[in-house]
Amino acid sequence: MSDHEVRTHHDPSEGFDRDDPKARLIFAIGAGSIVLLLLTILAVQIYYEKIYQEAVYEKVLAPPSEQLLELHSREDWNLTHYGYTDLQKSHVRIPVDRAMELFSQEAAAGKLFYPAKPTVPKKEEPEQPAPGAAPAAVNPPEASDEHK
Repeated sequence: MSDHEVRTHHDPSEGFDRDDPKARLIFAIGAGSIVLLLLTILAVQIYYEKIYQEAVYEKVLAPPSEQLLELHSREDWNLTHYGYTDLQKSHVRIPVDRAMELFSQEAAAGKLFYPAKPTVPKKEEPEQPAPGAAPAAVNPPEASDEHK
């Protein structure tokens, strides 16, 4: 026999596996892989939600800083108290409530100032036909009795 000769029968000592495939082992490995994949997806999703919620809290819901609280307090005080707006003390700031009272008094007295010249509205002129165009009929022609 040569090395390249085709054999029609095999020798049982060659070690072929004559057992059936281990279906339970294959199923267990497949099911375990699917469960592991689902757990990984779930863990990544939970981690993402946690990181996202922390970012939202830090950027939106976190308590305001001390500087911001001081600024709001100063603004509220400026809106409710008299004061000067410049160092030369030439302009006075008045509280918002007082400004609204003065405005309503001026509106009732008709003293409101609008920074525009009073003008009389222009009267609308009838449209002029374009040169060379046929004049438009003012009244539509009435139907004659012949067509009835």
